[in-house]
Amino acid sequence: MKRFYALVLLAALPVLAADTPLAGSWNISVNVNGETHAATCILKQDGEKLAGTCKSEYGEIPLTGQVQDDKITWKHEVPYNGETLTLSYTGTLSSATEIKGAVNVQPYDITGDFAGQKAPPAEDK
Repeated sequence: MKRFYALVLLAALPVLAADTPLAGSWNISVNVNGETHAATCILKQDGEKLAGTCKSEYGEIPLTGQVQDDKITWKHEVPYNGETLTLSYTGTLSSATEIKGAVNVQPYDITGDFAGQKAPPAEDK
């Protein structure tokens, strides 16, 4: 009987792991004011909390955010021409490997859009 319960638990692990579909590396493309920027964001999900870093031409910057069902929000700051800009993302997880949405840049209140593709897991060597 113990063996049966162990098999049931092992079978349930992929379902339990599916509760954090955002966790991992994402290639993000941002289009703001006619300019396109790329970033690689490492997202970590703990329930409804989102954390991680985004690495772009501005360096590697921490992010914080929220997840609620398929809705995602996060923000981070970037240095730009001697100022600090706050980028706020609001999007939807449209599949396990795709997110899309809008980005807002403060203090200028400039808007744009973004799309992200989840990178496949690195193979163990």
